[in-house]
Amino acid sequence: MDEQSIAGAYLRYHERKREEDRWAVDEIDALVAGDPDTAWEVTRALLGQARSDEELAYIAAGPLEDLLKTHGPRVIDRIERECRNDERLQLALSGVWVRPDDPVFGRWYALMRQYGFAEGGRTAL
Repeated sequence: MDEQSIAGAYLRYHERKREEDRWAVDEIDALVAGDPDTAWEVTRALLGQARSDEELAYIAAGPLEDLLKTHGPRVIDRIERECRNDERLQLALSGVWVRPDDPVFGRWYALMRQYGFAEGGRTAL
């Protein structure tokens, strides 16, 4: 299954809670656990398909946060690079909870400052 299809089913499950789309949640969880590169591509597809701040928050508190918690040092460079041109990713990162003792906390917080979320210049999710 390609990233766009997984993302579409994941967002449909969020919206409608239909059991036939539940597989996408399980698939993304498995990708985050075992294949962070593909999980990142699916997360990018999710961000591209999100139609509302509510959906962005769902992605932020789900796969994006899980990727940072599980594979932060591996994915943070990509996140920093993508943030330069992706306001959806910037906003989604504002809905991620990163513990101060997490290895990528400083870099995540630097992004929050850079894009105005840490000082209240922009409204976070």
